[in-house]
Amino acid sequence: MKVLHLSDIHLGSSFNHGKINPATGRNTRLEDFLRNLSICIDEALREEVDLVLFAGDAFPNSTPPPYIQSAFASQFRRLAEAGIPTVFLVGNHDQHSPGEGGTSLSIYNTLGVPNIIVAEKIATHTISAKSGILQVVALPWLTPKLLLTKEETAGATLAEVERLFLQKIQVILEAEIRRLQPQHPAILLAHLMAEKATVGAERYLSVGKGFCIPLSLLIRPEFDYVALGHVHKHQNLNPQNNPPVVYAGSIERVDFSEENEEKGFVLVHIRGKNQVEWEFRPLPARPFVTIEVDLTTSNNPQKTLLSAIAQKKIHEAVVRVIYRIRPEQQDTINIKQLHQALSEAHSYTLKAETVTHLDRTRLPEIGTGNTLTPLEALTLYLENRKDLQDLKGDILAAAKQLLEKSLPS
Repeated sequence: MKVLHLSDIHLGSSFNHGKINPATGRNTRLEDFLRNLSICIDEALREEVDLVLFAGDAFPNSTPPPYIQSAFASQFRRLAEAGIPTVFLVGNHDQHSPGEGGTSLSIYNTLGVPNIIVAEKIATHTISAKSGILQVVALPWLTPKLLLTKEETAGATLAEVERLFLQKIQVILEAEIRRLQPQHPAILLAHLMAEKATVGAERYLSVGKGFCIPLSLLIRPEFDYVALGHVHKHQNLNPQNNPPVVYAGSIERVDFSEENEEKGFVLVHIRGKNQVEWEFRPLPARPFVTIEVDLTTSNNPQKTLLSAIAQKKIHEAVVRVIYRIRPEQQDTINIKQLHQALSEAHSYTLKAETVTHLDRTRLPEIGTGNTLTPLEALTLYLENRKDLQDLKGDILAAAKQLLEKSLPS
């Protein structure tokens, strides 16, 4: 039995790093995301998988424009037409107002689209795939508002709310586990922040307050594989693989916090109960490149900056150049030459950080063997601070009062 696990598509993100493709009228970053999503669907069809698991966050928010919704639907329609079932898990970005119902994916359930299941609540879905029965325990993005009453949280501290929240999840999840049929493989599909996960852009993208879920709730022998979404960096949180606890990661870079992260999806092979192999398959995500240069000590800032750009692979990359410069050096920077040097990048930004070096006033030197009392040292300091002359008397008076209080009686 084969399962394709992907997550965090965020279709419609990162437009500020793209440009309009004159041939299509679309933002090139939308095309990047669609290209990688299309590759995932192509692989699912080529591998003839039994099931596709999408672990949440289809769009950057819960109200995507119709043309983006249409582009998303057209890709997954290919799976439906091929008879491959797909489970859409609701992530934090898919929800409208947590606790009030409704998600960006609800329309698929409402229309009863064949071979597509939208998992909006904690439940177990028994799927009859072409290679056999597969059980999927769905754990969508949850917040205390969804599980706890106002009476339970009234007057409670954040730590107490977190404890009650995790207890509720544990009880509900345990009930689903006990209903599993042990003769059939079972997968936990969840959108959450798990402990020990290495995070990236999602710390900035998160909508609402989420709690960290202990791994002990996820690492259960009843599960053959744990498919996670929410964290954009691909990783396995259980190297012992009993079961694997895997974040597929996002399919395309969202911003520069994901510059060094490989993007892709996961292909899972279930040979039998507790006999699972999985592999991460990378996708051709557009490279993000940061060039940081300190020019404050350079005798030729322009040459130094151009050299730093030339040393990086910027062809068709999203590039940002950050350079530190002194005010008197600004006239040496030829912006036109920088634009020419960066012309092969897909898109780029230039950011100059002006550094002002303030001369520090030295206190008068005193002879060897001489020492200053704290009040004398403060007086000398204030005499060399022209900006504090109006406050000199008040500062000395306050210091004298503090020193008198601190002296032993």
